[in-house]
Amino acid sequence: MKVFYFLRALCFFLALESCLVLPELAALGVGDKGVSGNGRPERIVSLSPGVTEILYALGADRELVGVTDYCNYPPQTSEKTRVGGFSGATVSVETIAALRPDLVIVSGEMHGRVVELLDGLGIRSLAVEPESFSEVYDTIRLLGAVTGHEENAGDLINTIREKIERAQSRRQGREIPAVFWELWDNPLLTAGGPTLISEAIALAGGRNIFAGLGQRWPEVSYEEVLRRRPQWILSADDHRLDAALLSRRPSWSRIPAVEAGRIASVSADMISRYGPRLADAVLLIAEILYP
Repeated sequence: MKVFYFLRALCFFLALESCLVLPELAALGVGDKGVSGNGRPERIVSLSPGVTEILYALGADRELVGVTDYCNYPPQTSEKTRVGGFSGATVSVETIAALRPDLVIVSGEMHGRVVELLDGLGIRSLAVEPESFSEVYDTIRLLGAVTGHEENAGDLINTIREKIERAQSRRQGREIPAVFWELWDNPLLTAGGPTLISEAIALAGGRNIFAGLGQRWPEVSYEEVLRRRPQWILSADDHRLDAALLSRRPSWSRIPAVEAGRIASVSADMISRYGPRLADAVLLIAEILYP
């Protein structure tokens, strides 16, 4: 299911890159005649906080008529109609239908059931699920093309890249610190290699000690973290940690990060969403690792 949605978005993006005209875009289910005079959607519902942030950053917020309960940034999202939570089970398709959207932008992982219901109502949808910074840039370009804000999309990508360059300049040849990202403690979960979090750590100049794991959110042992001796322990701010708490774990007081109190948190909204603020998360991590 996820592969289908990714290919659906990828095909649409490639069509735009090839400068296909509206009939070809219509065949893909987006930008069809009757959406607006120029073929662009005039009423969009976003079922992803990351997409919502991108649309605002692109200047496409006027077309945005519905968002999820978790779409809380920028503050102006409070003016939009809420259509439910993020998971497919909590989304109200009835509320979406009442908004008469031209396009609903969904998450490929979470909204398979929602897409089926939208298809049954004749409501077009577009699924995106970027899993790397490169795919985030592609998603920004895609949404810029869909909404007619291509130039703004290019500017936004440049701004993100400039922030990342600033983050990388902080290292200035210093040693790369080993970093453990704690996602949860019972069971002990971390960020594996194929995640935006792991890539953000690397872009900030750190080395995720579990970057070699192929799973996105693997369970690891307390002993393995101890063995890999991270110099920093990071987490999102919805899972705050401190040295006193970690030192109570068996032998963790000997971990360099715990010994030196090198424990910090990053905004969960910044680091967990594939929006423009990912660059701010990278910059913050760099400031933590290289004060």
